[in-house]
Amino acid sequence: MRILFRMAAAWGMCLGLALLLGACGSGSNDAPGTSTATPGSATTAVGSTTPEAGTPPNTTAPAHPSVDVMIGQMLMAGVDGTDVGADATHIIGDLHVGNVILLGRNVSSPAQVLALDQGLQKLAMASNGIPLLIATDQEGGTVQRLLPGFTRMPDAVTVGDVDKPQLTRNLGKMAGEEMAAVGVTTDFGPVLDVNDNPDNPVIGPRSFGPVPGVVERNGLAFIQGLHDAGVMAVGKHFPGHGDTSQDSHYSLATVNKGLAALRTVELPPFEQAIRAGVDGLMIAHVAYPALDSSGLPATVSAPIVTDLLRNQFGFTGVTFTDDMGMQGISSLMSPEDAAVRAVQAGADIVLCGRMDQEGSCSHAMLEQLRDGLLAAVNDGRISMARLEASYQRITAAKSKYATGVATGSGLGDVGSPAHAAVVAAITGQ
Repeated sequence: MRILFRMAAAWGMCLGLALLLGACGSGSNDAPGTSTATPGSATTAVGSTTPEAGTPPNTTAPAHPSVDVMIGQMLMAGVDGTDVGADATHIIGDLHVGNVILLGRNVSSPAQVLALDQGLQKLAMASNGIPLLIATDQEGGTVQRLLPGFTRMPDAVTVGDVDKPQLTRNLGKMAGEEMAAVGVTTDFGPVLDVNDNPDNPVIGPRSFGPVPGVVERNGLAFIQGLHDAGVMAVGKHFPGHGDTSQDSHYSLATVNKGLAALRTVELPPFEQAIRAGVDGLMIAHVAYPALDSSGLPATVSAPIVTDLLRNQFGFTGVTFTDDMGMQGISSLMSPEDAAVRAVQAGADIVLCGRMDQEGSCSHAMLEQLRDGLLAAVNDGRISMARLEASYQRITAAKSKYATGVATGSGLGDVGSPAHAAVVAAITGQ
């Protein structure tokens, strides 16, 4: 049964689903309020960039959007080019995709990224009445999409080797300020994987190190720094991609540890991040036989995403899949089936970078993912209650972090000597 689409009468209205919110809010580069909390403590209020004149801050979303729009909120896609063109108009205007990931192909300078993000947000509001989460991978080291013109960050292992959480928090705040200045709302970071397998081909220096305590301390500090800057942090790759000898871009990776070892090594950084208030987690295309004997990746595992993450750990934020073209999932099932099974397992947002290369979600695959979700809602495999649960979580995050059209406040600080000094305090250079 389709829900009738009724736009909110004004920005000042609370979400119809306000029981969740309580009140209205005021690799290559293409491979996919201030808190006073101390590292390890719960995160408090989150600041935001100042919206464009005449655009109220944060978001109230339509209480009863169409099924097309609700499913669009559960998709995140890459766009082509460095400005808003026919491609972005198609995915946001025609397909109603509600979230965008920026990759290296979208970046030529901070001012250009700001203009792109402003245009994307205006398009989303005109088309769907709901602003976007605009995300990128700003981990540091080899995985930093916002270059050139932005401050180059060290890789996580360098940060972990120094192991000074206040410096890590400063780094996260600096990274968040640069993202917020250009209209990026969400960082797919930090990596919370414990890299305790020296043969791991994909995590390596992206992890803070092989010791759970180091990963936990610095991961939480980086999250809190992002929150200080008003940027949503998305820890990854739950429940841990550190102890694999396969790259899930090209095959299904498996962590063969027993439950006791997982609870000692892999899981603590994620559990502590949840306690500290992280609002997003990315699920790994990795199998964990000790957690789910089916042999399927966590992406489509209800025992992992619903039973463990939601019910045992109490996570109430937004769950993202990793890119759905990665062969850790795409080699096992069709895009349509993968999208449906991911949502059935507990995913809120299904990610497609739209890169036509091996191990990546292609342009065509986005429409297959969307078609699969539409069909599953229409035939009852995904209930309206399940759809609405994700819609509530996603719009709650947007109320907390999304700011409409960014003004570029802070743009002059991007790549500044002051920001370089934050990095130098860690690297000594």
